[in-house]
Formats: sequence, structure tokens, C-alpha cells
Amino acid sequence: MYPALILAGGASSRMGTPKATMLVAGSQMIVHVAHALRDGGCTKLYIAVRDGYQRMELKDSLSHLTDVEFILDEGVERSAKAGIKSALRICQSIGIPRIQLAPCDTPWIQGRMFERLREERLAVVIPRAVQFQPLLALVEIDVVLKAIEEAKPRESLKRILRTVPYKVVDFEDVQQFRNVNSPRDIGG
Repeated sequence: MYPALILAGGASSRMGTPKATMLVAGSQMIVHVAHALRDGGCTKLYIAVRDGYQRMELKDSLSHLTDVEFILDEGVERSAKAGIKSALRICQSIGIPRIQLAPCDTPWIQGRMFERLREERLAVVIPRAVQFQPLLALVEIDVVLKAIEEAKPRESLKRILRTVPYKVVDFEDVQQFRNVNSPRDIGG
């Protein structure tokens, strides 16, 4: 089993509207990401959401897929790091040792990228195409949770992941790593 965790619970404050359900090339962003994960061999998809309303909305969007489970954010803090920590704790409690992370706002990501990360065996495998992509890392849950809990409160996820045994896998296709933070990011 190769599980994946789609991070969809963010506030989308720069976007002004929920990113996961925004259309890119005729489909919602989260659907593009879910299909890339499946193409990359991820069999079980966990979707981290901020509340029950978002869960219902995304459940409809992903109803054509099997083996999808929603994880409700347990924290009150709205940040990528807090959302990841909350979701990883839940995944840890149900016995998942290693999971592929994927933010919902990377609709151009390709399944082959996920396959390449799984070829490595370190605690954290981070893709890089010009920049590190920590939200697309393949992680051992116990190791990453411990590192997050031991980190300073304002420590970035990128820095936290660099404190554990990690490997960087370089990719030439920069376009697949584009993420959407504002409406203008969808166009080009």
C-alpha cells in the first residue's frame, strides 16, 4: 500500500476562494492532484480538510475515486505546518508508517514524480526543481512528527525536514511543480 495525503485544509487567503475546487483545464485542482497520485501508484488517498463543510464539498468532487478517506484538521491554527502535523498524527494513530504529501494546489504535478520518490529509502525524500518542494515530500511519519514537535514554533517545514535523514531528488520539469496562489497563476 502506498498512501498519500492531499493537503486541502488551507485558508486560501491569497486566492480569496477555496483552491481545491478551482477549475484548471476543466477539472478541479484537487482532482488533478488525486489522479496524478493514483497514476504514480498511490493506492489510498487521505484528504486533510479544515472542517465538515469542506469535507462534504470535496467528497462530491472525488466521488468517482475509490479508497479515499477524509481527515478533519484537529487544530485551530491555520498553517501548512499545523495542518500537516494534525493530519500526520491521525495517520500515525491508524498505523501508517510512510506517506506521500501533496498539496491540492499543484494541478500540473505528474504521477512519475511520485514513483521516483518511492525509489529512495531515507526518512524524507524531497523533490527539487530549482527550489525544494517540501509539501511534495515522501515522509516517514514518526520521524517527521518528532522533528516538527522538537522544532521552534516559527521554524519552516523546509528547515524541519532538513533536520532528519533526507534525500533530494532533482527534476528538470519545473512546470509540474507550479502551484496556484492567486488567479493569475492558473493562466501561464
